Amino acid sequence: MPRLRILAYLLLGLALLAPVSAQQARPYRILVSNDDGVRDSGLAALAQVLQAIGEVTIVAPSANQTGSSQSVNTTEPLLREDITLPNGMRAVGLAATPATTVNIALQHIVVPAPDLVVVGINSGFNVGLSAYLSGTVGATRMAAMMGVPAIAASRAGAGTYEDLVAAAEEVLGVARRVKQYRLPPNTFLNVNVPVVPTGGFKGYVVTAQAMVRAGRETFAESTHPGTGRTLYWSQYKEGGVAAPEGTDAWAVQNGFVSVTPMRVGEFDSGLAATVKAWFQ
Repeated sequence: MPRLRILAYLLLGLALLAPVSAQQARPYRILVSNDDGVRDSGLAALAQVLQAIGEVTIVAPSANQTGSSQSVNTTEPLLREDITLPNGMRAVGLAATPATTVNIALQHIVVPAPDLVVVGINSGFNVGLSAYLSGTVGATRMAAMMGVPAIAASRAGAGTYEDLVAAAEEVLGVARRVKQYRLPPNTFLNVNVPVVPTGGFKGYVVTAQAMVRAGRETFAESTHPGTGRTLYWSQYKEGGVAAPEGTDAWAVQNGFVSVTPMRVGEFDSGLAATVKAWFQ
């Protein structure tokens, strides 16, 4: 009889420990999104590579939303489409801005919330002041605002699929560290990967945000041939901007993978003290 009782206690202990073990074995879950559209090859390359560290779900805007910053949809219904990417991965497209796409994904599609959100790989750098205009960074900031660690990932312009995979591998290196060390609340990382220099990438460098644009934007003026109305066409040229050493723009110009820590909120305590004096 004592032996049967000991066996019963052992079985009970194993049963109680099973849920804990199962919880510890839960896969690391990653939501991948972008601003270039769900069919963009940079998204597919990134999602494919990130499978090395976790279970990936893809939810992205149905169409290109470049330059949408953190704009949101508020009035129209937003259509969902389920597709299969050329690399065989399943994906969800939403007729929404990148920020709203991430919002919907975290509320309705990837539930409970994932361990990490990675947005990209964007075609074109999001360094310096250009980060404020970026749909990639806007979606990443939205994830951080919703309490999920997040990474924005961008590279220099378009490239071959092999170029995109090489960039995705560098983003994977950042994601591994976020998985290991985690991020504080209300923060995210803005990662920019240069064209592979001769001899390979020079490594990661933690950078400050440069106070310059990533390139120069001008507008060409013309006249509509049918109506005579004046038209303006955006003409953006990336690069050619000098930036101080240690900044994100400097890093990508010199062959380094730039990792810029960012935060949610732009309250300036120093300026607050100055402005308070105006009202005394």
